[in-house]
Amino acid sequence: MPKQTAAAVVIKKKKWVQILAPKLFNEQPIGESFVEDVQELVNRHVSVSLMILTNDPQKQAISVSFKIIGTKNGMALTELIGYRMLPSAAKKLMRRQREKIDDSFIVESSDKKILRIKSLIITRGRTTGNVMATMQKLQRAYLAKMISQMDSESFIRDIIQKKLQHGLAQLLKRLYPVGACEIRQLEFIPTEKVKELGLKVTLPPEKLPEIPKRIEREERPAEETTETAEQPAEETNSA
Repeated sequence: MPKQTAAAVVIKKKKWVQILAPKLFNEQPIGESFVEDVQELVNRHVSVSLMILTNDPQKQAISVSFKIIGTKNGMALTELIGYRMLPSAAKKLMRRQREKIDDSFIVESSDKKILRIKSLIITRGRTTGNVMATMQKLQRAYLAKMISQMDSESFIRDIIQKKLQHGLAQLLKRLYPVGACEIRQLEFIPTEKVKELGLKVTLPPEKLPEIPKRIEREERPAEETTETAEQPAEETNSA
């Protein structure tokens, strides 16, 4: 009976593969992975603090997510798929005697990218439901219009540099004092998923809605209380 020979065992060596950020962040290294083949990394997700990419400590509360989309020269290439403010940072913005306006809606950029925006507005004082509803309507119209005029890389850059948030805050301050105006989260949504789930995209308006007259923080209740308290004293003196 002939001897059976053992099948040769091929041992693949693993290696460290560098993961690069997109061109928006100058293709900086954002991590490494120990794999046999660099192609194994395709479609995996990576998250990193925005502070590391911008070298700005003020952005340590922001996390950005990337998807590995391919390889080049033995390194993994990525695209940005998400931006998120840490919940603890959002909570710190809220103070007593303020109102919070949370919103979530879907918009489309000029290069046909679909994304969900979650915004956060903090007022500098208590206000009415009508004012808050108007502010929400204004911010939806403003963001939908601005993003529709920019490609995805441009508006992400404006969000990171706080230009988009600053422009929105200046608009809303014409209606009511604003303490904070932030993009709490954004995520890109595949076009096929939008159709599959029947998601509604907020269309940009031809022009922004008219802004009502600015409403200042009212101190009248306190004044009225003081006047009411002084009236009995005046009546007593007259008597």
